[in-house]
Amino acid sequence: RLQVLIYPVVQFFDFMIPSYLTPALHIFHFGRAGQVFQLYLNKTITDDIIINNHTNLQQKKKYRQYVDWSLIPEKYRQIYKKPITDEIDGNNELIKNSEQLLDRKLSPLLVDNKELAKLPSTYILTVDHDRLRDEGFIYAERLKASGVKIVHHHFEHTFHGSLTFLEGIFELDIAHVMLDDIVKYVKDNL
Repeated sequence: RLQVLIYPVVQFFDFMIPSYLTPALHIFHFGRAGQVFQLYLNKTITDDIIINNHTNLQQKKKYRQYVDWSLIPEKYRQIYKKPITDEIDGNNELIKNSEQLLDRKLSPLLVDNKELAKLPSTYILTVDHDRLRDEGFIYAERLKASGVKIVHHHFEHTFHGSLTFLEGIFELDIAHVMLDDIVKYVKDNL
């Protein structure tokens, strides 16, 4: 058993991690982070969610320990600021409707290490220019701390979606490097 995660979405709790807040990271303009995640959930995501206002104080205290910014490499944490909304209850209507967002199936990062330890060997691919970069780093470090066999390859100087540029006029050499890396991991671990 193994899993391969490419630019993984692993949490819908904290939309204020550095990779979400750094617009220079995004090669293509997809609008606000919430608009991107509407593609995954087929639901409208409001600005209240983007400022982490979709959880109550109890949820914030519980989940903050799992989305631990200290697990992001220091060079990416330079704009760290604890979200001010961590200290207040969120929007009551959103809180009632956010259970799906915080469910372990959509947000596997939001479980304790005992639950993470049950996961199979994992390969995670992250890239520099990606809103999802930091949650990939956090997830990889938490899996490692839980005893899961983990390979995390981070590719600098490339962007979310670059793996798909395998041929044609926009072909990227890095796409072949990434694909070869994934294939090697799967062959070596099956």
